[in-house]
Amino acid sequence: MTKGWADQFSAGLSALAVLGMLCGALVIVADVLLRWLAGSAVVALNEVMGQVFAMAVALTLPAGAVGRVNLKVDLLARHFGPHLTRGLAVTGSALLALFFAILAWKTWGLAVKYHDQGRQTLLLQWPLAPTYFVVSIAMGVAALAQVRNAVHDALLPQTLAGKTSPLGVAVVAIFALLLGAALVWAATDLRDLSGFAQTKPATFVLTAFGLLWLAVFAQIPLAAVSGLIGLGGTALFIGAPAAGNVMAGDVGEFLSNAQVATLPLFLMMGSFAVAAGISDDIYRLAHALLGRVRGGLAYATVAGCAGFGAVSGSSIATAATFGRIALPQMKARGYAPSFASGTVAAGGTLGALVPPSGAIILFALLTEQSIATLFVAAMVPALLALCLYFITIWIVVRRSELHDVSSDQTPLLPALRAALPVALLFGAVIGGLYGGVFTATESAAVGAVGAFLLAAARGRLSRDRFLSVMAETTQTTAVIYGLIFGALIFSFFVNMGQAPDMVTNWIGGLDTRPIIILATLVLFYLLLGAVMDSFAVMVITVPVVTPLVTGLGYDINYWGVLMLVVVEVGLITPPFGINLFVLKSLQPEVGIGKVMRGVLPFVLADVVKVALLLAFPALALWLPGTMQ
Repeated sequence: MTKGWADQFSAGLSALAVLGMLCGALVIVADVLLRWLAGSAVVALNEVMGQVFAMAVALTLPAGAVGRVNLKVDLLARHFGPHLTRGLAVTGSALLALFFAILAWKTWGLAVKYHDQGRQTLLLQWPLAPTYFVVSIAMGVAALAQVRNAVHDALLPQTLAGKTSPLGVAVVAIFALLLGAALVWAATDLRDLSGFAQTKPATFVLTAFGLLWLAVFAQIPLAAVSGLIGLGGTALFIGAPAAGNVMAGDVGEFLSNAQVATLPLFLMMGSFAVAAGISDDIYRLAHALLGRVRGGLAYATVAGCAGFGAVSGSSIATAATFGRIALPQMKARGYAPSFASGTVAAGGTLGALVPPSGAIILFALLTEQSIATLFVAAMVPALLALCLYFITIWIVVRRSELHDVSSDQTPLLPALRAALPVALLFGAVIGGLYGGVFTATESAAVGAVGAFLLAAARGRLSRDRFLSVMAETTQTTAVIYGLIFGALIFSFFVNMGQAPDMVTNWIGGLDTRPIIILATLVLFYLLLGAVMDSFAVMVITVPVVTPLVTGLGYDINYWGVLMLVVVEVGLITPPFGINLFVLKSLQPEVGIGKVMRGVLPFVLADVVKVALLLAFPALALWLPGTMQ
């Protein structure tokens, strides 16, 4: 399979997937309009969309594999020499190939079983087998693409010099020793290893977590690590055939869930919104409203980040987008590079907090909670963050010699007219959710279709731009759902090992107030957020920590918002905050030290925000309590 042929084939599958999602969104919107205007609805729409989006999401996986869009943690990347880096890349691709191959094999078995049993949907009585066959084939193609990646990396000529540091050697060596010991034990006495897992589940699960962390820091893709460790651990509890069936069954059931469409549709909404140029509209309006005050460009940047976050749902994307827009203008107006960088980096964290948010949706899917309720729960904390950032800017500007009151003010009325469609789109999506007019999936469909129509009306959807939107939606969907597939079996394994119960019982035996335990967890997540993406943090920790927090008596929606807030703070916390390095990459002439100094006042504001949320959980729970 040549690279060009593979790229074309995967691009065709991704186009089919995204077009299927867009058509599905149009049908959902038509159903909403029918309910409003005619008092009728599309019959069994959830059944139809469940099958359509299950196949569409699966069809994004081959393109994701070809594009190598796998979540890795590169914190220790500089400690690995080129030879070891290549070896780890080959290992990662091979493990992903194994993970998808097992999924394809077991899903195919389920498809055959459902075909033989004549399994059908409840209302329309559509056969389930064809959907599972398509999902299985898509996963099989993704496995083949990962095999190609492994072969390509293995044959790639070595051109870089360098060597692995002692820390890099230690991480990989310990990981290899643990994994090798487990494989040798399983090969020589599988029954004894299974007995150890079942009689000492705490030790076994802790060892599995250690192996997972080592693999993550060795830059092995998280989807493969969590999926294969979860599958192997589950196999030792209930047997390999049953473990494989559990994994395939959980993945199939998850893909058939009516809420599975929510995340890719919101991702599509963000991609079409960017294509429509809404970031410029939002920034222009914010500048028109706030540019007349001292430090107005900084206020406008943070406000613009909040507005853009309402349609992008990503902190890193928000920081990168507004870094390109705001940094040149702030530099031209005399802002210190450190303060300008800190403002954009902090404003970027609003991207994942202002709903709709991909991270919030992932938490809802992993914990089977209401996406709409979590969105509404995040709104007051997001507003609190915006206000605290404004106060921080006011304090910093008063203490500096900055006199930025722009002479070339942006006219307000044209800016309002340009931003009106964006405001209407956000109002429809979030207002419909809060008012109970839409379900989460319906609001996502309205957002995706609205952003598509806005981009088309503005003439921004050329062939190349449309293909770019499809590629972006495909790759992001592929990486997130790959993580979810791994998380499903890993969560099952952790629960089989009774790890949440053991941790909860241990915590319960401590003579400590719940707020102290919660504060300790906040510090833990702050450290994780500084070195890892929010999606990775959730996949690894949610199965264990969420039952612990709810066992302490805290509301699960409150915990989901608090955890996200803390992880987002980690994105700007020196020395490892990801947003800091994003801003550094946009302005190579500015040292990372200046970027870190500029963000420190905003980190202090975030500390106040977290303290307020810890002291007053009602900040996250009041608004959901008023929902219809």
